[in-house]
Amino acid sequence: MTSVRRMVFGKTPAEYVGSCGRCLDAILDEKTEDKKAERAFAKLERNLKEMAVMLYGDGERVVDPAKIVKLSRELKGSDTVERLVMDIGKLDFEIPKTLARILSFWLHDRRTCNDAISYFSTRFKLIDHLLDNFEHPEVTLPCAEVIKEALAHPQLLKIPLEDEKNTLVLKVLGYIGLKDVAYALEAFRMLDVIINCKLAKDQNLSDDMRKEHLKLVSKWLESNYDAFWKAVHSFLEPPGSHLLMEQMLKHVYQILKTDWNYYIMMKYINDPKNLTRVMRLLRVQNKKIQVMAFNVFKIFVANPQKSDKIIEILKPNQGQIMQFFKVLAADDELDGKFEDDLEVLYEQLKKLEQTKTPTISVAEESMPRQESMEAPKDFDSTRKTKPPIATEANVKAKLQHSKTVTVGGNNTTKDTSANLKSPPSSTPGLQQSKTVTLKDGGEEESKAKS
Repeated sequence: MTSVRRMVFGKTPAEYVGSCGRCLDAILDEKTEDKKAERAFAKLERNLKEMAVMLYGDGERVVDPAKIVKLSRELKGSDTVERLVMDIGKLDFEIPKTLARILSFWLHDRRTCNDAISYFSTRFKLIDHLLDNFEHPEVTLPCAEVIKEALAHPQLLKIPLEDEKNTLVLKVLGYIGLKDVAYALEAFRMLDVIINCKLAKDQNLSDDMRKEHLKLVSKWLESNYDAFWKAVHSFLEPPGSHLLMEQMLKHVYQILKTDWNYYIMMKYINDPKNLTRVMRLLRVQNKKIQVMAFNVFKIFVANPQKSDKIIEILKPNQGQIMQFFKVLAADDELDGKFEDDLEVLYEQLKKLEQTKTPTISVAEESMPRQESMEAPKDFDSTRKTKPPIATEANVKAKLQHSKTVTVGGNNTTKDTSANLKSPPSSTPGLQQSKTVTLKDGGEEESKAKS
């Protein structure tokens, strides 16, 4: 009777989970004969694929919500997931792929994510193990898929961010330096989930959970400010990979414009070394990098209460910066997308004319809490005193809602406050339009004419 039921309805969730465990026993047993091990591999693969169909459907079979909940409970109540993850490098390629689909669903779906969070929070070594295996090409993508889903949850992200070893973010940044570009870009996607709580697909996170995620990251960034930015800046030193530079500049901009990173932004944009670095990137002979560098550069310029060291760099370069802005405004490919930003920045640069060039002491200047921008209304007041409201509200508004513009093909991104068109990718680069000279610390460098 049981065999007839299986033929008609398939195995139950409990039977699939139990069968996977037995197959794994045979595969990992050194005494198992080769043919028997092959049969165990094949059966494990079939079981996992059937479990994936139970969760996702296959076009023919309708998903049964009751079975999804039952499978979730079976996974939570057994050690099958733990064993599969810890031995993921020993399994055939198709098995890790299917396993990743199952675990991603488990972590993502509203009906099952609480079970998954509970499971991984008591076995966080599984996430560490997946992260360690990221550099193994045969399982890089399956590992990354599970890591991204897991670390989008603040309950799980909190564990590595508060761990004494403090390796998560810096390890992911290290993976961005891998020679294979595909793996480097996957590491960028993991970083985007960790730092910005962004997944390629919609995540079932409430506003409160997303806020908690960003607060955790902000606290970690403040505590690890120097180590984090040292790792980030290592990808922004020409000559280097233009693709990695462009992607890293996107991350820098996203970090600086996130409300919960207010104090990090203020410290960053008042450091003259950071301004000099961004100005050098404006001169890189690549339009995409120039545009992303401009997105970061405008935050330095739009701050109405600049530190003396920042003014000391901007004022001698005022004419050249204005000329560079004119090049942006006239560029056909950008189609006037920077008009609002440029209007604010022109006003700020003109105010430098009334500013006396400061004399900077040799001693390192502290980073004051300036009146340039206000922190988010619900900022954690127990950490630091809230900064005063900006004296120039229009600058605050322009910065918060300014458009993030990238150039070329399908790489155009945008803020939710701006609806941008994707510009054509065949237009010549910015640097080919005019010759622009920018100074930083007395050094001059010119862009090549077309």
